[in-house]
Amino acid sequence: MRFCIDYRRLNAITIKDAFPPPRIDEIFDQLSDAVYDTKFDFKSGYFQVPLSKEDRPKTAFSTRDNHYQFTVLPQGITNGPATFQRIINHILGPARWKYAL
Repeated sequence: MRFCIDYRRLNAITIKDAFPPPRIDEIFDQLSDAVYDTKFDFKSGYFQVPLSKEDRPKTAFSTRDNHYQFTVLPQGITNGPATFQRIINHILGPARWKYAL
């Protein structure tokens, strides 16, 4: 089950993080001489990124039974992709663009 929460009001007042994802033409250029190809499945990647305690109330939502807030990065937050890309770049470190894209 995946929650579908409308974060448009939160996203409208959020300062946007313009951290860019890799450009597709750069990826293809790097892959042109590759001998091996391996892929990672980041299907649940956002749910591995913890939220700070002070940001958790911003993700709060209610059901008919209770009130909840995320403790990890939810889908639909405007800076989610930039945050996740920055983390991946940090994890890959010097291997980025050499062994991993």
